[in-house]
Amino acid sequence: MESAKETSSDFQTQLEDHSHLYHTLESGADGKPGGILITSVAQEVLPGIWIGGYTALESQKFLKKNDITHILSMGHFEYSYPSAEYDNKIIRISDNPGANIIQFFPETYEYINNAVSNERHILVHCLAGVSRSPTVVTAYLMKKRRLRPKEALAIIAQSRPFINPNKGFMDQLKLYREMDYTFDPKHPAYLAYIAKHPLNGIHTGHDEYKDST
Repeated sequence: MESAKETSSDFQTQLEDHSHLYHTLESGADGKPGGILITSVAQEVLPGIWIGGYTALESQKFLKKNDITHILSMGHFEYSYPSAEYDNKIIRISDNPGANIIQFFPETYEYINNAVSNERHILVHCLAGVSRSPTVVTAYLMKKRRLRPKEALAIIAQSRPFINPNKGFMDQLKLYREMDYTFDPKHPAYLAYIAKHPLNGIHTGHDEYKDST
């Protein structure tokens, strides 16, 4: 088993290998790390599947260049383009550990899988492309290949190394595997989970998550 030190080192190396995708921010006055500023638009993390932030949605240049036909928006967005131009599905959910994202896995899987099966290119985005969108792509990959959450995330991180689903979403990905990659609101594991972790499926989040054009 890898130690935490080794895992951290491997992750840092992976970030350095993709340093053209982001800028490292300076530490604050309190000495806390400044984190990273994502400068890339989006990455193709699986054949025909791109993950990005709001910038990717806004960029017609990016969408046209990569022949994007389908857009899955994870957040409080509005439709940006005519339906004749792009097939756009919006899941209104916030990047909050208490948000019930697992309930949307069946429809996000179906939407992504339908696009890929028809050899279409799809952008899955949220505000930053770090938590919400990677979570549903991870769930898709888990079900498709019957993988554990960390295995699926590792594949996606090869192209977009700064993905980081919040803790609540990670717990729900683990729950999804426990439910054998099928969401059932009556499943004992789900009922046991929500008894300990009340989930709010219509969580509106904070103002910064109420994304709109």
